Amino acid sequence: MRLKFDTLLKVQDYYGSSDFQVEARYDQLDGEEYIMFRFGYWAKVDLVKLKEIFNPLGYEIEVSEFEDDECGWLYSYNIKSITL
Repeated sequence: MRLKFDTLLKVQDYYGSSDFQVEARYDQLDGEEYIMFRFGYWAKVDLVKLKEIFNPLGYEIEVSEFEDDECGWLYSYNIKSITL
């Protein structure tokens, strides 16, 4: 999977900050590679806005959320190729 730098700039413009992390990931169980985004300290963001950025590029977004006893809800966003 590849993202152009322009796409990262669109994400930064939407989020209003460069305080986000991008991580390449590979799921060995199903052989799927994807890109994980984390905003701030695992912040929740507007999924519709992310879809507006990534869906036209042929990607879908999967939200990963879990509750931490000390920190509350933590969110990350997995960008995956759309499977038909």
